[in-house]
Order: sequence, then structure tokens, then C-alpha cells
Amino acid sequence: MRKVAVSIHATDDFNIDIIKELKGLDYIHVDVSDGEFTSFHNLNLGVFRILYERYELPIIAHMMVVNPSEFVEQIIEFVDVFTFHKEIEGDIDAIIRKVKIKNKKVGLAINPDTDISEILSYLGSIDLVLVMSVNPGGSGQMFIPNSVEKVNQLREYKKKYNFLIDIDGGINLKNSPELNVDIISSTSTILNAKNPNKVIESLKDFR
Repeated sequence: MRKVAVSIHATDDFNIDIIKELKGLDYIHVDVSDGEFTSFHNLNLGVFRILYERYELPIIAHMMVVNPSEFVEQIIEFVDVFTFHKEIEGDIDAIIRKVKIKNKKVGLAINPDTDISEILSYLGSIDLVLVMSVNPGGSGQMFIPNSVEKVNQLREYKKKYNFLIDIDGGINLKNSPELNVDIISSTSTILNAKNPNKVIESLKDFR
């Protein structure tokens, strides 16, 4: 059975009660944006401490930032997986090492136009690959179909390397059955549902 993460943004007006009634969640996925990597500016890092202290769920930090290294020390105590983007210009191996030294898991996210071949050299040293099935930024975008093929390619590499496949963006109850992933991260499909707990249960079901 797949695991499900509710995806929320680290906004200045973050309301912790937005997820308090949700049942069956496996992760909390927090999007951080610096206003440079994407046009959005959601940089309320205090969200991590609040979530860590309130909920007993592992936290995935999704760092949509130009320089993820500068944020490691600020939030690593409160997260389980520190995920940053392949598309940055910095030293990816150095950031992986920096997170691992803190005894935390590290993930690498890839944008829709980034090919799986570009991350093959990192698969042996990371714990999670986050496939972006929309362009990084706001929630509510349309799912990009070729993300399914990316997931299928990654499944082949899981036979050799030990990493989780996460997918984020445009996931709904119609396209989720196609996704042979370990984790589905969703914002609007869960939070805008009349019965979000039923949606969470449905997203876990892979056929």
C-alpha cells in the first residue's frame, strides 16, 4: 500500500489546524520557496518546529530554493527528509553529505523537464527521489502525463538502489491509480475534498 503525504506551504499565515482532522497520513510534506527558484515566497521556517511539536508524523522538507545548503542547520532538527532540487547550481554531493552528517535522510527533487539520466549518479547516496509532476510553485496545477514514465523508469533503478519514490503535483483520484510510487504528496485533492480522510484512504490504494 502506498503512503500519503499532505503537502502544505510554509506561508507566513500558516494555520496548523488545517491538517488536525486528517487521519491516515504517513507524512507531512512542507514546501519552502525562496522567491528565486520559483516566483513564490513561502519562507516561514517556523512551520517546521510547530509541526514537529504538534504531530508525530515524519516531515519531508521540500526546498524549492536556490541555495538549500544555507537552510540545513535552520530546520534539520525538525525534519526527517531534507529534499532539494537537482536543478540548483550548487554542489549537490556536498549538500547530501551535510544532511547525512546530521543523521537525517536526504531527497533529490527533479522538475518535469529534468531527465532521470541526470540523477543516476546520486541514486546510491540518497533516500528519496521526488518526481515533480507539475512545475514547482503553487498548488492546483494540471498533472504532467510523462511523469508516469519517469516513475516507471525509477522503479527499475530501485532494484539496485534503496530509495523511495515520491511524486508531487496535480495528483487526483483519476490519475493516482497509474502511479507505482512509494509516496503520493497532495495538497488540493486532500485539503479541498468534502471528505479528505476518504480521499487519503483512496490515494493509498494502488491497483
